[in-house]
Amino acid sequence: MHQGIERIEAFSVLGVVIRVTQGSETSELFSGIWEEFEHHGQWIESVSTGKQYYGVNFPTEAEHVSDYLAGMRIADDIPETGGLVKRRVPGGNYAIFECPVEGIGECYQQIFSVWLPSARVCFVPEYPVFEEYPEKGSSLPVRIYVPVNKKDKP
Repeated sequence: MHQGIERIEAFSVLGVVIRVTQGSETSELFSGIWEEFEHHGQWIESVSTGKQYYGVNFPTEAEHVSDYLAGMRIADDIPETGGLVKRRVPGGNYAIFECPVEGIGECYQQIFSVWLPSARVCFVPEYPVFEEYPEKGSSLPVRIYVPVNKKDKP
């Protein structure tokens, strides 16, 4: 499950966004956002810098509320267009986990309730948590990226 910690560079994602309240997450909610993405998918794919898809949970000002952006990585100079949203994922240290797509919910449970409390790092809540989905037709696992910093010594 845990694949290590990597420093990643900042990048931009273009796609569609929904506001999600913690506890209201359902497979239907996420299926709906990805169906909405598919309406624009061909155009987004034409300007993307890779074949992977991203589901990015951007924190908001409201506690327990995030903006979930379903999209693809793009060059920074690509503008928002046609109701699509462009957001920047900040660079930094991210713990990386792999799981099958049907095990994402369980993987998140393991990360935040088992792994993180005993890890030598702490979660950075101001940064987004994101999923990287492999290109269509691939059997590769989903990668979950959790922003972390070294824990301060007591």
